[in-house]
Amino acid sequence: MKIAYKILSDDFDYSNQEEFYAQMPDNIKAVLGDKNSKKRMMSLLGWKLLNENLPEDLLQQVKFEDKGKPFIPNSDIYFNISNTKGAIILIIHDAPIGIDLETIREPREIIYNRVFCQEEIDSIKSAEDFTKLWTRKESVVKLFGGGISMGLKEFSVLKDEVMAFGRRVKISKVEIEGFVCHSATFV
Repeated sequence: MKIAYKILSDDFDYSNQEEFYAQMPDNIKAVLGDKNSKKRMMSLLGWKLLNENLPEDLLQQVKFEDKGKPFIPNSDIYFNISNTKGAIILIIHDAPIGIDLETIREPREIIYNRVFCQEEIDSIKSAEDFTKLWTRKESVVKLFGGGISMGLKEFSVLKDEVMAFGRRVKISKVEIEGFVCHSATFV
């Protein structure tokens, strides 16, 4: 397993995107919007980080599943990218993998019943608890290549090994100072 990340300076210039965009192969450009935005820059930086950590020319081979999860066909290289305010993380593995990275986020109780099961909701006592649960849940969802519509309340991520969508999943903490990060792999 390989983990690479980039922490951006507080004064990072998100507007200079054309140089990064020009370096992307057509398959990646096709999924990026053409409008300059902070979100687009974070995506560009994530793809650049992947390109820097893949064997030569593999970025050009990236395809996308129906729900949008990127993959490299006919390869035993699996990857996942996450970004949050001020940072991007990439994980590369020889098996399917999901990762999520966040800054400490204030709990948003309005989403609790859409995302968390009751035992998870009962465990949230602080912003740290909420963010930890969020990144654990999101890493599992990204492992499967889905989103919030997958039925996230149907499983709990309070333990390091869980059953989700009929599969056994291992959730691991990834240490990145100043951020909360978790990865998920199939057992």
